[in-house]
Amino acid sequence: MELASRIGGMLARRRPLPPSYRPGALEAQLTELTRIAQERVSAEARLTPPSDPRARVVDRAEWVAANVASVERMVGPALSKAAAMRRGMPKVLEKAARSGSAAELGAVLAWLSSRVLGQYDILVGEEASLDEDVISYVGPNIVALEQRHGFDPSQFRLWLALHESAHRAQFTGAPWVRTYFLGLIEEVLSMVASKPGDVANGVSRALSEIAKGRSPLSEMGVVGLVASEAQLDALRRLNALMSVLEGHGEVVMDVAAQDLVPDAARFHDVLRQRRAHPGAPARLLNQLLGLEAKMRQYEEGERFIRHLRTAGGPDLVATLFDGPERLPSMAEVLDPDAWLRRIGHAVTP
Repeated sequence: MELASRIGGMLARRRPLPPSYRPGALEAQLTELTRIAQERVSAEARLTPPSDPRARVVDRAEWVAANVASVERMVGPALSKAAAMRRGMPKVLEKAARSGSAAELGAVLAWLSSRVLGQYDILVGEEASLDEDVISYVGPNIVALEQRHGFDPSQFRLWLALHESAHRAQFTGAPWVRTYFLGLIEEVLSMVASKPGDVANGVSRALSEIAKGRSPLSEMGVVGLVASEAQLDALRRLNALMSVLEGHGEVVMDVAAQDLVPDAARFHDVLRQRRAHPGAPARLLNQLLGLEAKMRQYEEGERFIRHLRTAGGPDLVATLFDGPERLPSMAEVLDPDAWLRRIGHAVTP
């Protein structure tokens, strides 16, 4: 993981910083804007975090390092299992496998570091403390995007703070969400594909999908090719959860911004276009990583949340955070009326 951090940091630093980038002043402003955002988000989402929010401005290399650390905490047991499997390899192949994985992770995170604007770390690991309960903002990307599109900085930064504060409220205002999310991750990682047959089965599934005229990478990226049926079930539940969280974050941000951020509609349109029209290399990487599925999560989850809000207002939406039994399946995300019928809520003809 240290090698991945070094590679990712080196690649991320190749991008120049905006001339007007002043991280200290930016962090002070975002700290205040995040406090304002959290108050508005809590009122709209009916979710109250147990502590005041904290904001931290990072550069791209720092974002890479922080995410390498999160990945290491999240997938540590799976990495240990993979390391044990490699012990039977010749030393040169074992070293190549470790170096290759680190290079890939570093390169992917370096690419992502050029696009991410903000992120709430969900505190992976039971040892996580309140000192880690931080919303990180990738300062150079924020300033560069503002300059490129002529955004009003104060409005755009508050708008970003509303979105990240919505995610913080989801994980800290309803603590079971974090436990459930990490449980799904652990379930997937505990069944890491480890046999040649798993890859063969994945290739067979891919060929079957292509024969049916579908992209084998469209649902879950390359991981979907080598996942077992049990893993696929956990991945689908994880996909449904992420659709709800992303859609809920989008809707809460939009409603909370109505009288706070006059230019919110423009920000929304620009970022939607930014997600929808990456360059050709980025499109391939998106598909391999399953990021195209993440982009759909915004859209499908947003439609689901807006449908619920129309059917029963924000109080009905808030019941999604009562417990995992209230979460929709992926089929229900795509058919919100099916979820309404399951919970016994009236469905408008």
